[in-house]
Amino acid sequence: MRVGEVLYLRWGDVILDAGREALRVREAKNGLERTVIVGPTATPRTLRGLRAARRALGRAPSDHDILFRSNRGTRVSYEAIHYQWAKLCQAAGLVDTSGGPRYTPHQLRHTGGSELIAQGQRVEIVQRVLGHRDIRSTLGYAELQEAQVRAPLESSPLQ
Repeated sequence: MRVGEVLYLRWGDVILDAGREALRVREAKNGLERTVIVGPTATPRTLRGLRAARRALGRAPSDHDILFRSNRGTRVSYEAIHYQWAKLCQAAGLVDTSGGPRYTPHQLRHTGGSELIAQGQRVEIVQRVLGHRDIRSTLGYAELQEAQVRAPLESSPLQ
Protein backbone atom coordinates (compact mmCIF):
# COMPACT_ATOMS: atom_id res chain seq x y z
CA MET A 1 0.00 0.00 0.00
CA ARG A 2 1.04 3.58 -0.47
CA VAL A 3 1.77 5.62 2.68
CA GLY A 4 -1.15 7.93 1.94
CA GLU A 5 -3.51 4.95 1.61
CA VAL A 6 -2.39 3.57 4.96
CA LEU A 7 -2.90 6.92 6.69
CA TYR A 8 -6.54 7.08 5.55
CA LEU A 9 -7.46 3.62 6.85
CA ARG A 10 -10.31 3.46 9.34
CA TRP A 11 -11.26 0.55 11.59
CA GLY A 12 -14.19 -0.19 9.29
CA ASP A 13 -11.64 -0.88 6.54
CA VAL A 14 -9.94 -3.62 8.58
CA ILE A 15 -11.26 -7.15 8.10
CA LEU A 16 -9.83 -9.59 10.64
CA ASP A 17 -12.15 -12.56 10.15
CA ALA A 18 -10.02 -15.73 10.04
CA GLY A 19 -9.21 -16.64 6.46
CA ARG A 20 -10.59 -13.35 5.11
CA GLU A 21 -8.05 -10.87 6.55
CA ALA A 22 -7.85 -7.79 4.37
CA LEU A 23 -7.70 -4.00 4.27
CA ARG A 24 -10.14 -2.00 2.18
CA VAL A 25 -8.51 0.98 0.50
CA ARG A 26 -11.13 3.66 -0.08
CA GLU A 27 -8.75 6.59 -0.61
CA ALA A 28 -6.59 5.18 -3.40
CA LYS A 29 -4.30 7.33 -5.53
CA ASN A 30 -6.09 6.25 -8.68
CA GLY A 31 -9.54 6.78 -7.18
CA LEU A 32 -10.48 3.09 -7.44
CA GLU A 33 -11.43 1.35 -4.22
CA ARG A 34 -9.64 -1.96 -3.73
CA THR A 35 -9.08 -4.69 -1.17
CA VAL A 36 -5.58 -5.61 -0.08
CA ILE A 37 -5.42 -9.19 1.13
CA VAL A 38 -3.45 -9.67 4.34
CA GLY A 39 -2.56 -13.37 4.40
CA PRO A 40 -1.92 -14.94 7.80
CA THR A 41 1.12 -16.85 6.56
CA ALA A 42 2.69 -13.85 4.82
CA THR A 43 2.22 -11.25 7.53
CA PRO A 44 1.50 -12.83 10.93
CA ARG A 45 3.04 -9.89 12.84
CA THR A 46 0.75 -7.45 11.03
CA LEU A 47 -2.34 -9.46 11.94
CA ARG A 48 -1.22 -9.88 15.56
CA GLY A 49 -0.52 -6.14 15.74
CA LEU A 50 -3.91 -5.18 14.34
CA ARG A 51 -5.73 -7.57 16.67
CA ALA A 52 -3.71 -6.31 19.66
CA ALA A 53 -4.40 -2.66 18.74
CA ARG A 54 -8.12 -3.38 18.59
CA ARG A 55 -7.99 -5.08 22.01
CA ALA A 56 -5.90 -2.22 23.47
CA LEU A 57 -8.67 0.27 22.73
CA GLY A 58 -10.67 -1.39 25.51
CA ARG A 59 -13.81 -1.03 23.45
CA ALA A 60 -15.02 -1.99 20.02
CA PRO A 61 -13.73 0.71 17.67
CA SER A 62 -16.24 2.56 15.54
CA ASP A 63 -16.00 1.88 11.82
CA HIS A 64 -15.20 5.59 11.39
CA ASP A 65 -12.34 5.66 13.91
CA ILE A 66 -8.97 6.39 12.30
CA LEU A 67 -6.67 3.37 12.44
CA PHE A 68 -3.38 5.25 12.85
CA ARG A 69 -3.82 8.13 15.27
CA SER A 70 -1.35 10.54 16.80
CA ASN A 71 -1.01 11.05 20.55
CA ARG A 72 -3.55 13.85 20.19
CA GLY A 73 -6.07 11.50 18.55
CA THR A 74 -5.74 13.01 15.09
CA ARG A 75 -4.70 11.26 11.89
CA VAL A 76 -0.93 10.66 11.72
CA SER A 77 0.62 13.03 9.19
CA TYR A 78 2.67 12.05 6.17
CA GLU A 79 5.58 14.02 7.65
CA ALA A 80 5.36 12.08 10.93
CA ILE A 81 5.61 8.79 9.03
CA HIS A 82 8.73 9.96 7.24
CA TYR A 83 10.23 11.26 10.49
CA GLN A 84 9.67 7.87 12.18
CA TRP A 85 10.98 6.11 9.07
CA ALA A 86 14.18 8.18 9.22
CA LYS A 87 14.63 7.24 12.90
CA LEU A 88 14.17 3.54 12.11
CA CYS A 89 16.66 3.69 9.23
CA GLN A 90 19.18 5.47 11.43
CA ALA A 91 18.80 2.87 14.19
CA ALA A 92 19.27 0.09 11.63
CA GLY A 93 22.28 1.77 10.03
CA LEU A 94 20.45 2.21 6.73
CA VAL A 95 21.53 5.79 6.09
CA ASP A 96 23.46 7.46 3.30
CA THR A 97 26.57 9.63 3.69
CA SER A 98 24.44 12.65 4.63
CA GLY A 99 22.69 10.70 7.41
CA GLY A 100 19.37 10.46 5.57
CA PRO A 101 17.48 7.20 5.01
CA ARG A 102 19.01 5.06 2.29
CA TYR A 103 15.54 3.81 1.33
CA THR A 104 12.03 5.26 1.29
CA PRO A 105 8.76 3.55 2.17
CA HIS A 106 7.84 3.82 -1.50
CA GLN A 107 10.96 1.87 -2.45
CA LEU A 108 9.71 -0.95 -0.21
CA ARG A 109 6.52 -0.93 -2.26
CA HIS A 110 8.59 -1.25 -5.45
CA THR A 111 10.61 -4.07 -3.90
CA GLY A 112 7.44 -5.94 -2.95
CA GLY A 113 5.99 -5.58 -6.44
CA SER A 114 9.26 -6.63 -8.07
CA GLU A 115 9.53 -9.66 -5.79
CA LEU A 116 6.02 -10.79 -6.68
CA ILE A 117 6.91 -10.58 -10.37
CA ALA A 118 10.21 -12.42 -9.76
CA GLN A 119 8.31 -15.19 -7.93
CA GLY A 120 6.27 -15.75 -11.08
CA GLN A 121 3.04 -14.03 -10.08
CA ARG A 122 0.93 -12.95 -13.01
CA VAL A 123 1.28 -9.26 -13.83
CA GLU A 124 -2.51 -8.82 -13.48
CA ILE A 125 -2.35 -10.07 -9.88
CA VAL A 126 0.52 -7.71 -9.05
CA GLN A 127 -1.42 -4.88 -10.72
CA ARG A 128 -4.35 -5.53 -8.40
CA VAL A 129 -2.16 -5.83 -5.30
CA LEU A 130 -0.42 -2.54 -6.06
CA GLY A 131 -3.62 -0.78 -7.08
CA HIS A 132 -2.48 0.30 -10.53
CA ARG A 133 -5.19 1.41 -12.92
CA ASP A 134 -2.94 0.95 -15.96
CA ILE A 135 -0.98 -2.27 -16.33
CA ARG A 136 1.90 -0.31 -17.86
CA SER A 137 2.60 1.06 -14.38
CA THR A 138 2.92 -2.50 -13.09
CA LEU A 139 5.19 -3.54 -15.96
CA GLY A 140 7.76 -1.07 -14.59
CA TYR A 141 8.19 -3.51 -11.67
CA ALA A 142 8.91 -6.38 -14.04
CA GLU A 143 12.53 -5.50 -14.74
CA LEU A 144 14.12 -8.89 -15.12
CA GLN A 145 17.37 -9.69 -13.40
CA GLU A 146 20.09 -11.31 -15.52
CA ALA A 147 19.73 -14.60 -13.61
CA GLN A 148 16.01 -14.71 -14.40
CA VAL A 149 16.76 -14.44 -18.11
CA ARG A 150 19.80 -16.73 -18.10
CA ALA A 151 18.27 -19.75 -16.25
CA PRO A 152 15.53 -20.61 -18.79
CA LEU A 153 17.87 -20.01 -21.72
CA GLU A 154 20.57 -22.26 -20.30
CA SER A 155 18.11 -25.08 -19.65
CA SER A 156 16.49 -24.81 -23.08
CA PRO A 157 17.11 -27.75 -25.45
CA LEU A 158 17.38 -25.23 -28.31
CA GLN A 159 20.74 -23.98 -27.04
